[in-house]
Amino acid sequence: MSVQRFQRGSPAQSAMKAQGRWTLSVLGFLFLHVDTSWAERFQVSGASDLITAFVDDDVILPALLSPLTNATAFEIRWLKDDFTSPVLLYQNYKLRHVNQMEGFKERSQLFLEELNKGNVSLKLQRVRVSDEGLYKCFVDSGSWFEEAHITLTVQVLGIQPSISVSSTQDHQTLLECNSEKWNPQPEVVWRDKNGRDVTSLSKMHTERDSEGLLRVSSIIPVEQEVSVFSCMMRSSAPKPAWPSELSIYSLSPGINRWMVVVILQLVVLVTVTLLLITQWKRMEDMNQQYDCINQLLHVWLLHKQLDVTRRVTNSEWRRIISSAADVILDPDTAHPYLCLSEDGKEVRNVGKLQTVPDKPRRYMDFHSVQAREAYTSGRHYWEVEVREKIEWTVGIALEMEGKGEFCSEPYRRVRLRNEKEYSAVSEKVTSLLVRRKPDRIRVFLDYDEGQLSFYNAESREHLHTFTETFSGKLYPYLSPCYSLRGKNIAPLVIHPVKAIA
Repeated sequence: MSVQRFQRGSPAQSAMKAQGRWTLSVLGFLFLHVDTSWAERFQVSGASDLITAFVDDDVILPALLSPLTNATAFEIRWLKDDFTSPVLLYQNYKLRHVNQMEGFKERSQLFLEELNKGNVSLKLQRVRVSDEGLYKCFVDSGSWFEEAHITLTVQVLGIQPSISVSSTQDHQTLLECNSEKWNPQPEVVWRDKNGRDVTSLSKMHTERDSEGLLRVSSIIPVEQEVSVFSCMMRSSAPKPAWPSELSIYSLSPGINRWMVVVILQLVVLVTVTLLLITQWKRMEDMNQQYDCINQLLHVWLLHKQLDVTRRVTNSEWRRIISSAADVILDPDTAHPYLCLSEDGKEVRNVGKLQTVPDKPRRYMDFHSVQAREAYTSGRHYWEVEVREKIEWTVGIALEMEGKGEFCSEPYRRVRLRNEKEYSAVSEKVTSLLVRRKPDRIRVFLDYDEGQLSFYNAESREHLHTFTETFSGKLYPYLSPCYSLRGKNIAPLVIHPVKAIA
């Protein structure tokens, strides 16, 4: 083996040194590039379960970067159908509306102040049925990208069902239970006069209307000459069922059922007509007639809507206050944006995600919290301060099972939006006429009588009453709503009840 020797400073030695420096530079660049790539890697974590929303409500599709990564300089693209037509696009430090999917421009937004903390969640306002489906969240840092998939379901509770009578060519009597405006398809239950479930005898038909909502029809044959049947439709959502019942009577086997229905309708029509004529004759002039009709119409509407605005008497207040409840909020149900006081009497929205234990009962879709104790009977009363708030929600919630879905939707509530828009919300939204802005809301639940009432504590003005048959556990429910650019930061506070002088 021969050994080559080089003199110091020779051309061969200089070439080897230059080659060595080049090799080290390349290795250093590759090492730095690999190290940087690994440092910028992240995952996008979304909701593990379906996100459920109701029409006209707001909903958040949660998405967080893990580990916590500043996403301010990233591209964030929320998609539903087409990559080139996004629901929302954040690019070059701002939102872009070019080629944005139809109908989302004014209703979709990011939490821009939370991007530096890895919060890339999407908020949809005034949810529509067409919003239902699979959403994809793409996050691209330039050197790395990830995505998360979240499914949104939109619940719509249909109108109260009605029953009609028909017959086949062989004179078989049929009862048809009809309702519309449902999503998804409701469960239909038929019961006979003894309360037995006879749903297996029925057949159901469904079709979509122009809004994408379902028309539902269930038909059941009737064999008895004299019978009573009830039809009930209920949603898979934690909402009440609408019962509808029709009694069919046969005076004798020889009388057609259609004739019985027609005769009953004629009797009712003639009776009402005679009463109106008698009242009309008592009027002396047209002004009296007009006033009377106006009064009758007004009374009818008040009775129909059960939404009378009135001042409550001292005796009524004493009856209500005698059932005062010690409501304490449950921190295990509070959304990560909410902060509770130590005594559980106060809740505020701090405007950012907090580190909280993973609890199956915690709200994740709504900035809400509920009380520790549930009510299954009796009368219960509590008072909530809403002073200095421009948005809030107060009511009751139902117990649900499943992580992230516990009481995922309030059951019955009254809310304020945009500082002056009051409404009562169940399966529909009813606007309320509030004469004086309340500083405190008084809530009275009479479980056994099936009533939930809301009052202005200062003026004693009755705001709204829900009337129905309650079942299951009901929890007091609060939502301080979002912090809106430094506004609406005041807390909701549960106060002890004051005695009446």
